Amino acid sequence: MTAAGNPWGWFLGYLLLGITGSLAFINGGHIINGEDCNPHSQPWQAALFLEDDFFCGGVLVHPQWVLSAAHCFQNSYTIGLGLHNLEPEQEPGSQMMEASLSIQHPEYNEPSMANDLMLIKLKESVSLSDTVRNISVVSQCPTPGDSCLVSGWGRLASGRLPQVLQCVNISVASEEVCKARYGPVYHPSMFCAGGGQDQKDSCHGDSGGPLICNGSLQGLVSFGQAQCGQPNVPGVYTNLCKFTDWIQTTIQAS
Repeated sequence: MTAAGNPWGWFLGYLLLGITGSLAFINGGHIINGEDCNPHSQPWQAALFLEDDFFCGGVLVHPQWVLSAAHCFQNSYTIGLGLHNLEPEQEPGSQMMEASLSIQHPEYNEPSMANDLMLIKLKESVSLSDTVRNISVVSQCPTPGDSCLVSGWGRLASGRLPQVLQCVNISVASEEVCKARYGPVYHPSMFCAGGGQDQKDSCHGDSGGPLICNGSLQGLVSFGQAQCGQPNVPGVYTNLCKFTDWIQTTIQAS
């Protein structure tokens, strides 16, 4: 699996040396304690490939645009849509699209880890179907306790790669909990979810993938701590309610 554009490598050293060592971010994550998604129940789910290697998730938000995490940026991509298994030949109705343009948020990493989103323009619009469909981005910010669904092809708790797309339900954490856990890097462009006693979680292997709350796209998998699925340790998601204007204007201008 290609390790693409992840922010954890250099940031780990900063955290360990510059703060207390209690926070550590690495690229080891995966869907924890989830289950196989119902086939094509997440028709907006995208897979980003670099030279046939899957490396990040994404979300179809417009027939010609995919949203993903800015730290997943590459100079070129193939975007898989309509996939349950990552092998396109096993997925009738899947579409493999080339990207023509990638636009990271202009304030990504200012400050560190903040504003972690980018838009990827496809060379042509996809054909919408039962297996490929875009989803709207929320306009309202998340409410603590909301039940949400996150999906991805990151490694399982066993360390194995899943055969098919994984889904897990997690709850939005309060801003106070998020600040308490990630205070040195917390920013309003982020929110937290998960961290329950059921140890359900997502992490780096699912970067850029969708967190769906109340039928809309609420967040993108951004980062988390070294060991995923720890009780009382939520993961961090890009807070998309803060970026609706940027997403709309960028799509319209490009």
